[in-house]
Amino acid sequence: MDTGYDFITPEFLNILFFTQKNLVIYPYVDVKHIHSLDCFTVGHDLIDIDSTGLENLHDIVEFEINNSYSQQPTLYYLLNVNMEDIEKLLESPNIRCIINASDNVEHLANGNKFIFYNKKSNSFLNYQPERENLSFEEHLIQTSQNEEVLLDEILKIKSTATKIYSDVNANTNSDNLPALLSDYDQEYWDKILFFTMQYFNVEIPKFTRPKTILKKKSLASLKDFSYEYEFILKTNRKIGQKFIQLLHDYRFDKVNPANLEIDQLYYPKKLYNYLRNRHWAKGIPQDFITNWVQKLRTNSQLDENDRLDFQIIFDKLQIIPVQKFHVIQEIQPVKEPIEDIIEINNTTSERIVEAIPPIENFQEFKNWLLKKLDELQSLI
Repeated sequence: MDTGYDFITPEFLNILFFTQKNLVIYPYVDVKHIHSLDCFTVGHDLIDIDSTGLENLHDIVEFEINNSYSQQPTLYYLLNVNMEDIEKLLESPNIRCIINASDNVEHLANGNKFIFYNKKSNSFLNYQPERENLSFEEHLIQTSQNEEVLLDEILKIKSTATKIYSDVNANTNSDNLPALLSDYDQEYWDKILFFTMQYFNVEIPKFTRPKTILKKKSLASLKDFSYEYEFILKTNRKIGQKFIQLLHDYRFDKVNPANLEIDQLYYPKKLYNYLRNRHWAKGIPQDFITNWVQKLRTNSQLDENDRLDFQIIFDKLQIIPVQKFHVIQEIQPVKEPIEDIIEINNTTSERIVEAIPPIENFQEFKNWLLKKLDELQSLI
């Protein structure tokens, strides 16, 4: 079953936006889901053409390209395209398009202007992601809590590229480029500059890059908790998105913005590192964890797999499972002896976090997994 999330990946962001290549997807993908790629087409007017019943698709597209009065280029969604039309479109020098075909067209994959993607096997034919540096793309997607935020980030990059293009045309030197790129880490500058060159068809002059100066705060013995943040996001997308949302809510309610750097205001991973060093030195607080789970349990958003993923996250980060605290909170209103409640709290606080067996020892891992499922089932 196709979903929009299938296309929100670093690879498609790299292909369509940063390198400005065309895409051929086969077999058929419904229109709604293929349009999830829209956020990677920033800087283009979008036109859909369904080729069903058309005998001259190539001529129609060529006419549109040559007679467009738009101030920005057009990207075409060409749907239900047959093999013969794809062969002709591959020869069009100025086209920007996303083609969807029902036929198996893998034998047409040649060169790298049109990237072929087999949706059925989730694999590229003439593009090797492992040979690409996708760190910026991964950063953008991981730090965006939803597609709207991701689109804002891409629009910001497009705006930066436009400023660079205007500056290059207006000045004989490149002195302003470091300032125009200053919102981004230097490791990402080349990716933004390459996009600028591809989109505007302009050469970027060489310039001297400033040496990275560590801020005093960075010189302190601050720990890097990025691995915790990344583990949460990689384990479960739904849980991770809610985690990012609650991080920003916590910042808004509990943190003085004057104490934050600009990037800590907008990049969740950097905000998380700030909180872990300054506010959560002993770990993520229990009230945050409780709120995290409760928000996801609203409207039955948590299924069995999500509960298991929560348990994996708790074990990895050595967090006492929040479900235990729900049990305590449910017991407290009942008129029971105070000693009993204290005993439960002590038992809970002394619980040793169980390590996850390595998957290489499959039988042990399987037994652990079944045990956790039984525990979760008993709490529902």
